[in-house]
Amino acid sequence: MYRKASGMLILFVFLFIAGACYAARADAAGEGTSEWVTFPYTASKAESYEYLYVVGGYHSVDNGCPAWGTADSANARFIGDSMGDLVITYNDGTQEKVPLVFGYTMWYFQNWQEESMPFRTENADAELTGLLKSSLHLFGAFEGENKCMFRLKVQNKPIESLQIEDNPDKEGSPVFDGAFLVNGSVSELSGRGFQFDAQDPFFSEHTVDSSNSYPDTVKEALRKINYALMTYEEDFQNAPDFVYPSDYTGSRVYFTGTPIAEIASGVVYHNLANLIERTDEDGFMHTSYKDAPSWRYDGFGFWVPAANSYYDSFYSRDGGRGIMTLNTYGLVSKAQDGVMNANQWMMYFPENNVTFQGEAVPGHYTVVVNKPMLYSQTLVPDANWPTRYTQEKFGDDYQNLGNQETDGHGLMMLANYNVWKNQGAGAEWVNEHWSYINEAAEWILWCFDHPDLSFASNGLLYAESEAGMMEYTLYCNVACCLGMYGYAEMAETAGKTAEGAEWRECADAMKEAIETRFGRGGRWSKSGFGFYHDPTLTMMSDFFGYDVGDMIPEWVENSRETYADDIAQVAEDGYYGATGIGYNHSMITQNALLLDQMSDATKLMENLSKLSYAPRLPESYLVPEGITVDAEAGVIRRQGDLGNLVQLAEALKCYAITMGVSPVSNRTLKIMPRLPEAWNLDIQDFALQNAEGAADLLVSYPKDGVQTAQITLDNTSGFDEVKFRFGPLPADTGSAAVQINGVNVPCELVTSGDSAWVWVTFTPDASVEQRLALIYAASTESLPAWPTEWSEHRAGSMTSDPAIGNRMLPWLIAGACGVVVIAAAVTVVAVMRKRKRGA
Repeated sequence: MYRKASGMLILFVFLFIAGACYAARADAAGEGTSEWVTFPYTASKAESYEYLYVVGGYHSVDNGCPAWGTADSANARFIGDSMGDLVITYNDGTQEKVPLVFGYTMWYFQNWQEESMPFRTENADAELTGLLKSSLHLFGAFEGENKCMFRLKVQNKPIESLQIEDNPDKEGSPVFDGAFLVNGSVSELSGRGFQFDAQDPFFSEHTVDSSNSYPDTVKEALRKINYALMTYEEDFQNAPDFVYPSDYTGSRVYFTGTPIAEIASGVVYHNLANLIERTDEDGFMHTSYKDAPSWRYDGFGFWVPAANSYYDSFYSRDGGRGIMTLNTYGLVSKAQDGVMNANQWMMYFPENNVTFQGEAVPGHYTVVVNKPMLYSQTLVPDANWPTRYTQEKFGDDYQNLGNQETDGHGLMMLANYNVWKNQGAGAEWVNEHWSYINEAAEWILWCFDHPDLSFASNGLLYAESEAGMMEYTLYCNVACCLGMYGYAEMAETAGKTAEGAEWRECADAMKEAIETRFGRGGRWSKSGFGFYHDPTLTMMSDFFGYDVGDMIPEWVENSRETYADDIAQVAEDGYYGATGIGYNHSMITQNALLLDQMSDATKLMENLSKLSYAPRLPESYLVPEGITVDAEAGVIRRQGDLGNLVQLAEALKCYAITMGVSPVSNRTLKIMPRLPEAWNLDIQDFALQNAEGAADLLVSYPKDGVQTAQITLDNTSGFDEVKFRFGPLPADTGSAAVQINGVNVPCELVTSGDSAWVWVTFTPDASVEQRLALIYAASTESLPAWPTEWSEHRAGSMTSDPAIGNRMLPWLIAGACGVVVIAAAVTVVAVMRKRKRGA
């Protein structure tokens, strides 16, 4: 019985294989013949063929890049990239290579299934669609078929072998099943899982010829497509001067001196306008702006219009940074609306009497503040976000904490603290909002008091956050430590000395724990960062301002010693932090600026401006969530959620540090521009933080031993002195002198980072322009003459987009911000992890 069954099985397998082989042959029409072969193929007999019908055409890594983009050319897959070759070897020893190129003989599958611009929507660009249809010789690819095929005309001589060669410089391999070797006229070509009509009219205009395997017409079509989808070095060098709308009346920020500096001016204006618009009248701050398009995290250059990836969500980390950015740029009323909206959501837990293991859960900011239970009830079960909070361990209330978005909690505390400072730092504000202040601080104390429930350990807070997924990180703990210091100061100002003392003691303990856990031989441990880079300097700048001399000395030194290793990969990648413009590129840029590493900072600021500029795409100046960049070729492609809140806000912080108008502290206004090479600064009516007035400021880049600055302050209440820092100067500068309004004044020459700088102090005089002049040289004998020419503020108008000007009219008018916000119904979108595809 066993033998009979075995025999039947063998017969069945034989018939199956025979049938499959038959099915993989062509249905001959007339005199045509075909043979199916797989790669690599070596001929058993000398035979010539007219055509090869090559089946396949997708890639083993089926996307345009890893999630969030890349600066590694091996992992970038652009339209027009060659991923290998089909190598044809003839019996006479000659070879031909057919390039396997995206947009020609290869295409993308998974990304292509979604309707997107500019090729596959009802509003598709007819010219670009036509170019793609003409260049793409892969039958079925434009339609998104599972199997595709291109027809190849070969030489009339016997073929010895066929093989697919990978491009060794690219990750992954072209995927081709094999080929039909065809002579004469055949109709149907079929095999297991595919079927093609060899006589389809498509092939009459789309046949690859091995003797001219990559025609110039195809190359030109792909070039035009790429030109429309990406940005090139020539775009940056030919950028127009940026000017504001003709009817615009608010504050102005101009960077001048180079085309890239002009781009920077546009980036500040458009991204701040976008930030204002996405913040509703009730303070709800949308993580994606209304109708934001998405280039998808792993896309290849297409975009999905009105993707609204995170429009219905107010992420705490994004919002904390966004609120502080509004505050930095003088929109304190708008910033206060934002913190109050988040504060109300924080109270979800006490207001709903939520308990966990019998303990009342204090209010805390979760990953998405307006969806307090999103993490535990949706992201964990539906999106597989990790957690220690399981039903097996904690029983039926295992989901009741929502999540410990520790970094978001700390950043929201810093946002409240900064708004309070900018509102006058008075007791009245604290008393009015005490329930929120107390609740946020008590959550941190509760975590330390209940380590069995919070997993707090050794003086550090645990996190289930993208900045610390089931970990203890600097990004999470530094924010909360500084937040507790800020809240202690607020409590003490309101006479709540017991709370202030307790919170300050907690902050001190956290500071010690941070140094113990993350300090390694005078530097920070990279494994504890939380995101890509050391977060301590930039978070301290949220608390202390832009002068590292005012920050925690031990932390500054750790960051200084960490910096070279921290920037190494970004420098190797052409000074692009491609994966997450806020978390990666902007954070290392902020560190370079704050540490006065101006050679690095110049490259990083120039690249931040470049990656934000896409003159042929929607919203040409908005910061993308990520990019794919080939730094050597000078080409940039957007990735992800355009204008994603935290990326946009962190980028704007870079420009604020570059301008250098630090928040007033201890009755001192410090102005310390950190200008990239050849950039000048012109800001007009820029609101001062923690003071009443606004500033006009003109600063030239140091050149030929001279630098000038012109400062006008319309109100000097709130500070008694102004400290201005000239620079960056050559590191070998040995002598300097300063005049204010033509009078010699004392100055201090210092070295910081890779440059020399000169400090000067003066008493402010409201509404009177102070003209500061610096001369410098390697020696006193080499000092040049004093300058005799002074700059003037730029005036001008931009008529191309008056609507933007209209919505920006209220920006930065002495702290007032009655911003016109476009009201829109909240769009419900699928919940997914922010780094995953689909946003």
